[in-house]
Amino acid sequence: MQHTIKLILLTLLICMHATLISQKKVRIEVQSQYLVSSKDNLQPHYQYSNKWGIASPFEQSQALLLAGFKYNLLDKDNIQLKVGASGVVKNRTEDSFLHEVYLNGKFFNTINFSIGKHAYSPVSYNDRITVGGFMRNANARPIPRVQIGIFDYKPVGFLNNVIEVKGGLSHGLLNDDRTASRRPNSANNVQVHEKWVYTKKTKGMIQPYAGLFHAALIGGERINGEKIKIDYWATFLGKGSEKVGGGEATNVAGGHDGFWDFGFYHKNSFGKFQFYLQKPFADGTGLRLWRFRNHDYKIGVLAELSKCKFITNVSVELFKTDYQAGSGLPDPIYPKDHPKGHPKGPEIIFIKDIDDYDAFMKENFNVKTIGYDRYDFAAYLEENFNNGRGYGERDDYNNNGTYYNAWTYHGQAMGLPLYHTYNQAKAYAPNWNANNRVVFMNNRVKGFHLGIDGNISDEYSYTIKTTISNNFGSYGEEYIRRYSWEKDPEFFYAGGKKQFYSYFGLMYQNKNWKNVSVQGSLSIDSGELYDALGCSLGLKYSPSVNL
Repeated sequence: MQHTIKLILLTLLICMHATLISQKKVRIEVQSQYLVSSKDNLQPHYQYSNKWGIASPFEQSQALLLAGFKYNLLDKDNIQLKVGASGVVKNRTEDSFLHEVYLNGKFFNTINFSIGKHAYSPVSYNDRITVGGFMRNANARPIPRVQIGIFDYKPVGFLNNVIEVKGGLSHGLLNDDRTASRRPNSANNVQVHEKWVYTKKTKGMIQPYAGLFHAALIGGERINGEKIKIDYWATFLGKGSEKVGGGEATNVAGGHDGFWDFGFYHKNSFGKFQFYLQKPFADGTGLRLWRFRNHDYKIGVLAELSKCKFITNVSVELFKTDYQAGSGLPDPIYPKDHPKGHPKGPEIIFIKDIDDYDAFMKENFNVKTIGYDRYDFAAYLEENFNNGRGYGERDDYNNNGTYYNAWTYHGQAMGLPLYHTYNQAKAYAPNWNANNRVVFMNNRVKGFHLGIDGNISDEYSYTIKTTISNNFGSYGEEYIRRYSWEKDPEFFYAGGKKQFYSYFGLMYQNKNWKNVSVQGSLSIDSGELYDALGCSLGLKYSPSVNL
């Protein structure tokens, strides 16, 4: 991956040189912004979320300058190539960073590819006015990745063009500092595997579609220098791996998350509409929808209105991630509370590996049985050690025991932006003594979101976002251990904590100011988590110039 990044930088230098001698147009963007919050250690939610990680959640006041360019390197019938780069300069210069550097293109108007850090998502829907996607959204900084696929729907010829498909395969690297917390289960240079596939009906007033996005964390290096083994094909197929070993030999190799995506498109004289139902998952329990244990969702409507200048786009969403397959234990374990104790407690019991269930019952639980099979044994464990619940629960979205930082990049969530990390929770609950075994303290949320944008006049446009959420923390924090039924008496989110997030953005562009706009925003967060008032002011200049 490091060699790939060097190649990208070299390519960009060559492209910039070509730009200078070719007199072709280059799209330039320069954007300045100043943000300030009433809370000394936390910005209001929509001041920083869904902005590709440009702003920090934790700085009370911050000034930044985003500058970059985009250039069409080649535009032929069967091949198009584009390059781009951008950087963020902050008032604390040591916090400045390279934001984008990429080379992408398309072959035969069908096959897309991309190399580098590119602020682009092939699966998230209009993060500018929605609450944000479950995965691969615009919340964190873009990671360096190589990806290939069909990024836009294309008709399938041998099916008479009735069906369209799209999909892709990506491999990336989390190259931020992921061991600063010194957690023993943290790791640097973790790799990211991603793939997605969608199919859609081509014609008709109602065009239904279905899709699946799957991602996994693999590899990396521990604080002590230990390399985490990789079995790419086991990870790709979601299977266990003897090569990786440990729990991943019998469960699945890597740390997995993803979502199902169902919906339909509709177009009429009022505009374009998209209705969708998304179902997140972190393991096979949530992935296998036909078992009806995935109760979580995001239900939404996106509308692009054609007959109303004042309101041009609308997003309405209901979201729920508080169930996570239920509160039962993820796996059966050798019980510590056995009358004589158990030398293996609390190691996982792998039911399928037991040869003689009657002998196992006698040896481990001092219970005499005759003719016990796998299902009898599982029922005994569930009734006596799992409160009558089925195993495979507490899915813990975007968290992973093998990787402490899990689905974060430079400290910000790569998944649903409403999930709160340990640092965010400590900012609004400094006296709470969290277990801090996984990075997301709060990934069980439910609520309602409304987003609107439009035009007040020819010169003024606006964006409004409001979100009401109820926050239930995480199962890993509610109970004293992931494999425990004993509740933590100091659990901060007990009973749910209600919170309101709001944002009002205003942009002014005088018709005489070509390519120049002034932007400002006001955000108010209020509720049982924290109260904060924030505002921003900025200037954007985005010309196309001949160099």
